[in-house]
Amino acid sequence: MSLDLASLASVRAFAETFLRAEPRLDLLILNAGIASGGRRSDGCNLVFQVNHLGHFLLTQLLLERLKRCAPSRVVVVASNAHRSGRIDFERLGRPVEGTLQNFQAYCDSKLANILFARELAGRLEGTGVTCYALHPGGCCGSDQKQYVFGGWAWAWWCVSDTQRISLEIMTLQPRCEDVETAEGVALTVTGVAQVKIMTERELLAVACEQFLGKNVQDVKNVVLQTLEGHLRSILGTLTVEQIYQDRDQFAKLVREVAAPDVGRMGIEILSFTIKDVYDKVEYLSSLGKTQTAVVQRDADIGVAEAERDAGIREAECKKEMLDVKFMSDTKVADSKRAFELQKAAFSQEVNIKTAESQLAYELQGAREQQKIRQEEIEIEVVQRRKQIDIEEKEIVRMDKELIATVRRPAEAEAFRMQQIAEGDKVKQVMIAQAEAERIRKIGEAEAAVIEAIGKADAEKMKLKAEALQQYGEAAKMALVLDALPQIASKVAAPLAKVEEIVILSGDGSKVTTELSRLLAEIPASVHAITGVDLAKIPLIQKATGAQA
Repeated sequence: MSLDLASLASVRAFAETFLRAEPRLDLLILNAGIASGGRRSDGCNLVFQVNHLGHFLLTQLLLERLKRCAPSRVVVVASNAHRSGRIDFERLGRPVEGTLQNFQAYCDSKLANILFARELAGRLEGTGVTCYALHPGGCCGSDQKQYVFGGWAWAWWCVSDTQRISLEIMTLQPRCEDVETAEGVALTVTGVAQVKIMTERELLAVACEQFLGKNVQDVKNVVLQTLEGHLRSILGTLTVEQIYQDRDQFAKLVREVAAPDVGRMGIEILSFTIKDVYDKVEYLSSLGKTQTAVVQRDADIGVAEAERDAGIREAECKKEMLDVKFMSDTKVADSKRAFELQKAAFSQEVNIKTAESQLAYELQGAREQQKIRQEEIEIEVVQRRKQIDIEEKEIVRMDKELIATVRRPAEAEAFRMQQIAEGDKVKQVMIAQAEAERIRKIGEAEAAVIEAIGKADAEKMKLKAEALQQYGEAAKMALVLDALPQIASKVAAPLAKVEEIVILSGDGSKVTTELSRLLAEIPASVHAITGVDLAKIPLIQKATGAQA
């Protein structure tokens, strides 16, 4: 990818392109550098901008990706020329002219590299990103060894020989299988040891002489064999009880015995503990059975005593609880009985008052209803009287109207019809006989129905008459008038289907005889059912008189 450190815009464009194209960044080496140049449009001289500012900006733009890919590393290539560097912020923006100023600008930029590397390492501590500054110099003509830890040193490329050794803590697990103790019991013991190479200059030199050029696993194997040898020798001098009952003392003894030999290799034992001890003949299990039995016996005795004390205490508590419960139940029963008695007294008083008020209410209501009924009856009697007067006058009017509109035209019509009827006498007689028979049958059926209904109505009217007999003949007449329209409608129901009725009188005419008989029987039937004499009505008297 194209990158021009002389342009901060190019640095930003490169960082944006890289972050978009590459998902990982594990190593960032800041190696580009120049020794001379002029002034840039960004405000600084070209040497300082390329050697430091461009690198600084690039690192800041890629720092989050480095953290995300941790463990990662930043390497800043500096120079021993930083010793002559002096950071003068006012001079950074001035043009660089001549060899001396160019060299001073180079020294300043390399000092800035060193300071930047130190500050970045401090800020990135604990993030998994480490920062280093190196000088690509070297030396020749001397075979003296220099040991450096936690810092830096000069090394000439293709001249100096540099080797590394790890100073990290190493975890070892020495294991001795089937080692006989002082009593001849075979044990298998596993321990855990934490060791590291010591950083004191003399001891570090010893460690480097023995382990330089070897990897960490080779160092672990050497130390592990040393620890296992001392662990095996100490196991042969102790009894099983000493090893098992006091593991800390056993581990301390191993550490004290092995420390001088391991220390002569430049390695320090930071800690040593016994992880596991067991045997194949179950000696340890047998050893613990006696103590286990004693502990079990003491535990059983303790449990029995605890259960006994708990049972006694439980019985006492139960007795106290029953006493308290009995007293509480007694008080509750007394309170409940008093409450029920008081409630019964209140309920009785309430019921008495309720009954009295209800009775008074019903009596007053009955009185009011009686008064209302009396007033209604009086009103109905007056209405009936007025209605009777109107009906009597209506009867007189209808009688006169009947004479004017029916009787006299009927006499003239009768003469005409008599002449016409002579020609159709036989036919009309047969039709009249059939129709009369039909009407008679229908009348008999209707009469039976009317009789049944009349009996029911008579019973009802009888009950009403008994209840209202104190109101006299006016009430009876009102009842009769109420029933009269129903009787008239029932009697006239068969005749409603006949459009025209012609009565021909003559010798031995059955129609006239039946009609006369019906008119004569109606007042008697009504009088028998209702006790009202219809013969006293002028219209009925006139009709029956005319028929007679």
